[in-house]
Amino acid sequence: MAERAFPAIRPSSRTYSPGRQPETVFQSQNGAVSIVAFGGKFVNSILELEFANISDLKASQILRHYESVIENDYVTFRADNAFDGMTLDLTTACGLESDLLRYRYREPPRIQSVFPGVSTVRCVFIGLLRGV
Repeated sequence: MAERAFPAIRPSSRTYSPGRQPETVFQSQNGAVSIVAFGGKFVNSILELEFANISDLKASQILRHYESVIENDYVTFRADNAFDGMTLDLTTACGLESDLLRYRYREPPRIQSVFPGVSTVRCVFIGLLRGV
């Protein structure tokens, strides 16, 4: 398992969803519901980064980064690029600087050509609980 640092490119927007606590729901035939929670940590958080109107060179850096993340590798972010503009309080509350989650690409990056030499790239990452 190796760290793969995300390129130093600032996103134009980001979306974060904290995920859910692992649980299983059992429903009986009469409609009664029992929920069994597993652990006390939220998993499967989603981080979406959009890089609007960046150069094709920067878009290719993101694509090459995606191709470098193999097997059990995970993506790391720096506070001065992916989280730029977020306060420390917010990044901490979101768990983005926590060592508990390991981010991986949830899907391949989507690259939209805006005009020659300029693209918009959208990346979606999933935060998986680090095995201890």
